[in-house]
Amino acid sequence: MRKLSITLLLIGISFMTMEANNYSTDHKTRIYFKKWNERQKTVIFLPIEATIEENNIEVQFFEKSNEPATFQVKDKNGNIVFQDVVIPDKLEIYKIDLDGFKAGSYELFYIEESIAFVGEFQIE
Repeated sequence: MRKLSITLLLIGISFMTMEANNYSTDHKTRIYFKKWNERQKTVIFLPIEATIEENNIEVQFFEKSNEPATFQVKDKNGNIVFQDVVIPDKLEIYKIDLDGFKAGSYELFYIEESIAFVGEFQIE
């Protein structure tokens, strides 16, 4: 009986801990990319991962490149509201400041020499 009580107590504590983790203050929104203007049924390596944290888009590179890449943010009307050219470095986290962006839908473009990816995100 005592073992059963201890087991139930441990199970209950683990569920409370999981629930507390769901309400933690570290909320990141992931931006999912797709290949732009092409329909392919092949697996494509995405060289970056982008998340929105607080008022920034944080981009983690997965490979180092000697070739420049372009970031663009376009609003729902297709207007470019941000553009920058960078040399990807997997040791750095590249940040795009979203201060001054109005609430609405946006697209984040990542453009390399021979390939482009687009991800959609919202600002509330």
